[in-house]
Amino acid sequence: MGGPFMALVEVKAALRPAGDQVQIQAGEHTYLADEPVRKGGTDAGPTPVQYLLSSIGACMSITARYVASLHEDLTLAHFSADVSGRTKGYPDGSSNVIDITITLTADCNWSGDQLHAYYDEVVTKCTVHKTLAPGVPMTLQYTE
Repeated sequence: MGGPFMALVEVKAALRPAGDQVQIQAGEHTYLADEPVRKGGTDAGPTPVQYLLSSIGACMSITARYVASLHEDLTLAHFSADVSGRTKGYPDGSSNVIDITITLTADCNWSGDQLHAYYDEVVTKCTVHKTLAPGVPMTLQYTE
């Protein structure tokens, strides 16, 4: 079949009349993004930056399950990804995410170097991390 697998992912976002609410349609899922009241929104949903950070955590977690399934001797009881990001505001009203910290925690039967290798494999295979890492500095922390 030649070449890597490719998929088209489409999301539609439409501004709603209230505050900064945005209705998002992703496949069969409809959800809201918004800004806090103090920034002119109605706080009806997570901010776009919160969605960005949550996409990293979700992708890491899904990837963790996939990677665990590749290792017959790994029993994964629980996995979590805690993600935080710092933003910087500019005089023109724009902002950007200047860095992201990701803390991975796995409750499993591996430890030490084996667990560290598992975390590395999860990070390497995570689509969202792979996409964002070239543009945003990321700090990875692994818990034992």
